[in-house]
Amino acid sequence: MTTYKMMDEVVHYCTKCKLDLNHRIILVDDGVAKRVLCLTCRTDRIFRDRSRVAKSQGEKRPRRSLTAKGVAKKSDPEVEWRERLNETHTPPKAYSMDVILSLNDLVHHKLFGKGLVVGLIAPDKAQVFFPEGAKVLKCGPCPTPKK
Repeated sequence: MTTYKMMDEVVHYCTKCKLDLNHRIILVDDGVAKRVLCLTCRTDRIFRDRSRVAKSQGEKRPRRSLTAKGVAKKSDPEVEWRERLNETHTPPKAYSMDVILSLNDLVHHKLFGKGLVVGLIAPDKAQVFFPEGAKVLKCGPCPTPKK
């Protein structure tokens, strides 16, 4: 490990300039550089020794395991839409740009297949969930909510 002295110059990545530039060491603790000053933009930052970073990148850290609760919580709407899409037995409406859709309608699109209307965007668009993801489609006039 290299020992550094105050006022030594090192090449370090400047987060402001977004380049590897000359930096001056402005804080040293027991021979370890703590802070550096960019000689181009005159901003100071924490010094990260690349020799230690390169060694740690070779080591694989254990991945955090996601709990079933955490996964289900993030994708609740998608899971619910997939269940509704698979369990409904009513025939889907054939999609066209002038068909009038309402929430929870089933739609059959020529390219995307069977989908479920999960949202209406006034005045003439609908968010439809297909097995490969949600799409926004043009449709006939959306029904206005009653107040």
